[in-house]
Amino acid sequence: MPGARRHASGCGLVKTPVEQSLGASPGDAALNPVDSIATGVQPAHALRLPASARGRAFRALAHRDYSLLFSAFCISHTGFWLSHISMQGLMVELSGNDPRYLGLLFFCLFIPAFLLAPLAGLAADRLDRKRILACCYLVVCSLTGALAFATARQLVDAAGLLAIGTALGISFAFSGPASFALAANAVPSADLPSAVSLSSAANNLTRVLGPLLAAPLVASGAFSFGFAGYAGAVLIAALLTLALRISPHVPDSDVSGMFRRLRHGLEHARERRPAIPALLTVATLSVFGVSHAVLLPVYAQVALGDGDLFAWIVVASGIGATVGSLFTASRRSAPTLSRAALFMLGYGVALGGFAVTRSLPWALLAQLAVGFFYFSVMTNLQTLLQQIVDDSKRGRIMSLFQICWAGLVPFGGLGLGFAAGIFGVAATLAGAAVVCGLFGATMAVRAGRYAA
Repeated sequence: MPGARRHASGCGLVKTPVEQSLGASPGDAALNPVDSIATGVQPAHALRLPASARGRAFRALAHRDYSLLFSAFCISHTGFWLSHISMQGLMVELSGNDPRYLGLLFFCLFIPAFLLAPLAGLAADRLDRKRILACCYLVVCSLTGALAFATARQLVDAAGLLAIGTALGISFAFSGPASFALAANAVPSADLPSAVSLSSAANNLTRVLGPLLAAPLVASGAFSFGFAGYAGAVLIAALLTLALRISPHVPDSDVSGMFRRLRHGLEHARERRPAIPALLTVATLSVFGVSHAVLLPVYAQVALGDGDLFAWIVVASGIGATVGSLFTASRRSAPTLSRAALFMLGYGVALGGFAVTRSLPWALLAQLAVGFFYFSVMTNLQTLLQQIVDDSKRGRIMSLFQICWAGLVPFGGLGLGFAAGIFGVAATLAGAAVVCGLFGATMAVRAGRYAA
């Protein structure tokens, strides 16, 4: 039924009464047949969940394809954090815990998302999103398998690790928009808030499990096992993704040149308020917020006296982030820019507390709050963006989200890494906290001006 799908997606995901009341009782139009056709989800695959906060949070899992996608997310992201912590630990060993090299590692991992995300978004709007994601998983499997071998044989140096990080970053750049769009295509639009929040929760649950698995490997220097584990995880994720039965989306009818189609995506973002201020909020929090993770190994050594504790700090942040994602999913009211701004203000306060503490229990508590507020902001804004865009342009809009979320992290990581070398870790973290808090407070006051 291509015509029905084009009608439902082309009119914008906030145009119907069902979609304007996403915070209503979960039974209300959860299995709306038009919504099911629009997303490629068949009503027979959906089960009703109770009309409770828990039911609202987990409704997307009632759909077979989303359950498979969620499983792939959990497995691949667990492997990512296992590998990422191992990469940080290996770089600490290879560079003598130099914050500049840690900043460069972040730069190499995330700069492709900044440079290539527009092309990746265009690909996600023109090609089969499922195949894009599966191919990216297989490329990552090959790269991390090679890194595991090279590390075990002691053949890798700091430059080689940066090169592999860049190659991984290219794969992440192309998988991001396709992954965001697939999550939206796997459920009816009424279950979109649940799908986005659960995807964020999957990422954050793995921020707990992955570092927990990585901690003993980092402590013993067995980094190759972390890389091998990631290779196996993404192979399983690729097989789960290929098992999806999501119908290919209806491509954008725009047949103009590549650069004009990219421009049309930007114009769509300007038309769908408050997309632009939402993206600006994401960008600011990424540069001055999530980028602080580059300093955690140095912070653990300087402030807490043990560099190996940084993995446990990541675990604490992941626990808080998981709670933040599920909290957002369980709310009845639709996400708003003003609520996200208030969460960002809370993030600044929490990061400021983390910057000044020298006690492990207080540092872990502060990171719980940091994780909660960070993913409360991101989940609110990602859900908001997914609701207001046309499906035919979803890949391009979510590529802008990826640029703001991950693409700017390398610049923030480099900036914070070099600032810490000049001003010290505590002062750098405190400065980043002030920027986040002030921006959140300002956006909360001005959010009403950007309403649709």
